Amino acid sequence: MNPPPLAPRTGIDLISATDQAVATLREMACLIWPVAYTGIIPASQIEYMLKWMYAEETIRREITEESVAYHWITADGEKIGFLATGPISAGGPCSLHKCYLLPERQRSGHGSAALELLASLVSTAGVTSLELRVNRDNTRAIAFYRKNGFEIYAEDCRPIGGDFVMDDYLMRRPLEP
Repeated sequence: MNPPPLAPRTGIDLISATDQAVATLREMACLIWPVAYTGIIPASQIEYMLKWMYAEETIRREITEESVAYHWITADGEKIGFLATGPISAGGPCSLHKCYLLPERQRSGHGSAALELLASLVSTAGVTSLELRVNRDNTRAIAFYRKNGFEIYAEDCRPIGGDFVMDDYLMRRPLEP
């Protein structure tokens, strides 16, 4: 039997991360990813994806040219994770590209509280749903997203280079206007 979910703690906030924070975003991703993906994808793919998705120039380009908004997840002012979303378009879906907490902050209600803040933020901008990709073997993440109102609506397997693929479920959470 699973324990009941913990109630979100107060003091959770989303703070915009600018292109000046790319080094810190990369450092945090390098702490989180090996813990999050070991046993799901090979170590060589973790390394490849960190270099591909979290290169400082990639994050900077996403923020400055591709309308991807990065947000720090903070607990009582301390950076404990980050989200990346966008672009935002009224009347349409918004992609949730990244949603990560430091390992020691997971299973505390912080991630759910951050998703609620994000849902409120983007629905105020007229977004109709949040959509994301999640590795099909990442059962913890899938359970987390289901608990937070996301449902699988499709599957996708695509090559990403380096002889690797992203073998994902596509999930969606409708938002109230």
